[in-house]
Amino acid sequence: ANGYPDGDVNDEKTGFSPFPGNINQLLFQLKPYTKAIERTQGAMPEFVNPKYADDAKTIFKKPTRLECMMQDFPTILNSEESKWVGFTSIA
Repeated sequence: ANGYPDGDVNDEKTGFSPFPGNINQLLFQLKPYTKAIERTQGAMPEFVNPKYADDAKTIFKKPTRLECMMQDFPTILNSEESKWVGFTSIA
């Protein structure tokens, strides 16, 4: 269906995968990061991401758990700390 019957196999000519890689990076300066974590006592926003086994969403596929995402770290920053947060997106 995707034109690659063998899946993600390296190209014979280049030696590389035909699929582009994901190079997401999350960088922190240690001192400001530590200061924010100490202030919040490590509390981060949490969410539940259940996986369901049926379309009616009445049966869990497996036990669900609380999760948090590191990209939510800026949400715990105060206004002074958040001045130094930024991102770059290359399409």
